[in-house]
Amino acid sequence: MSTRLHADPAVLSHLTRSELATLHRLLLEERIVQQARVVELQDPPDLEPDLAQFLLVRCQEALEEIEEAMRLIEHGAYGVCSGCGTTIPYARLEALPAAQRCVSCQAGHNRAQR
Repeated sequence: MSTRLHADPAVLSHLTRSELATLHRLLLEERIVQQARVVELQDPPDLEPDLAQFLLVRCQEALEEIEEAMRLIEHGAYGVCSGCGTTIPYARLEALPAAQRCVSCQAGHNRAQR
């Protein structure tokens, strides 16, 4: 695997190597879960087709977010808010490893989506 876990310390100074390794592991685990859900939703026996399609799209979006987070790790930019450029706290990343925005920017993004 070519993913670097030792990204630019100037960018990721708020994340220790141990924290970054934990977050990388969480991303890998979530990718496996989402990939399994995609397979399950291809032909679900107990779901309405519209609901199954909605859930399938959401799983695919989650996979894209995970892949982007893994690219950010590789390029040394993981854990930096895409909205304001501040560091995203470890607790938020631990809860949502694919998070690309701090809580404040995510709230603004959510409001704009409505």
